[in-house]
Amino acid sequence: MFSNITDVSLWPCLHPTHAVRIISWNLQCLLCRIGGTILLIISIFCFIFNIRYFIRCRKKQHQNTLVLSLFLASCLILLTTVPGVLPQLFTCQRHCNDIYCRLEGFISYLSGTLCMLVYMLLSINRYILLCEYNQPLFCTYSAIICWILSIGWTLPPVFGYWTSYAPEGLGFHCSIDWNNHSHTSHFYIILSFIGIYLIPLIILFIVNLRVNQIVRNIYSYQNMNSISPNIQQHSCCKEFDYDSHITVFFIRKAADRKRLRTQYRFIQAIIFLVSAYLFAWTPYSIIAILQIFHIKFIFQYGEISVLCILLVFAGTKKLSTRGTF
Repeated sequence: MFSNITDVSLWPCLHPTHAVRIISWNLQCLLCRIGGTILLIISIFCFIFNIRYFIRCRKKQHQNTLVLSLFLASCLILLTTVPGVLPQLFTCQRHCNDIYCRLEGFISYLSGTLCMLVYMLLSINRYILLCEYNQPLFCTYSAIICWILSIGWTLPPVFGYWTSYAPEGLGFHCSIDWNNHSHTSHFYIILSFIGIYLIPLIILFIVNLRVNQIVRNIYSYQNMNSISPNIQQHSCCKEFDYDSHITVFFIRKAADRKRLRTQYRFIQAIIFLVSAYLFAWTPYSIIAILQIFHIKFIFQYGEISVLCILLVFAGTKKLSTRGTF
C-alpha cells in the first residue's frame, strides 16, 4: 500500500498514542502550512459558493442533474478529503492510516473522474439543445452513466485490484500508486490517462468549437436581418397584413436572441470550467506519466507533487456560480 517511491518519510507519522504537537517552524513545514492556509481559504469560498448554488437550484422546477453531480463531487472533496489533509499540513505529521488512505484516495480519484465526464456531457448536452433536439431525459441518464462509470473505474483499487491507493508527494494525500511496477498497474494508469483525460479532452474541444461556430452563425448579420421567406411570398397579396407579420417576425427574432444569449453565457461558463479543470489536472497528469517512466527528478522533489495536488483540489472543488446554471 505505502509503496510510492516519493519521500513520504520526510514527515513523521502521527500515532494515536502520541499527543499532537506542533513541529518547529522550519522552511519545509512553513511551506506546508502556507499550502494548508491556501487550501483552507479555497475550501471556505467553494463551500459558500456551492451552498449558494444549491439554494438557487432548489427554486428551479427543472434541475440539471449533471450540474448537481458536480455539486455532489465538490461536496465529497470538501467533507471527506479536506478535513483529513488540513491537520496533516498544519502539524507537519502524517496520519499513516491505511483505511483512511484508501478512502481518501478513492474519493479524490472518483471526484476527478466524475468531473471530467460531466464536463464532457454538459458540452454535448448544450450542443444537442442548440441543434433543437429535445431530449429531456438526456441529463438524467447521462448523470447516472457518469456515476456508474466513475465508481466502477475507481473502486477496484480500494480492494487492491489492478493497482492500489498510496501516499504521494510528501505523504499528506493519497492517490493511485503511480509507482507500482506491475504490468496491470501500468495498463490501468495508461487506460486512465487515455479514457478519463485524453479522450474527454478531445471531445470537449471538438464539441465546444462546434457549438461556438453554431452560435456565431446564428448571430451573424445575415441571419439576424434576413426577411422571412413567407413574408416575401405573400407580400404581393392584397389582403396580406404586412405590418402584422413583420411584428411577429421580429418578436420571434427577439425571443431567439434572448435564448441564444442564454445559451452563449452557458457556453462561456463551460469554457471557464473546462479551462479551470485543465489548469488543475494537466500538471498532475504530466507528473503521473513521468512517474510511470521512473523520472528520478519527480521522486526527489515531493513538493512538486504537493503543488499539483493543491491545483487539483482547487480545480475539482470549483463550481461555477454564474447565472447560466
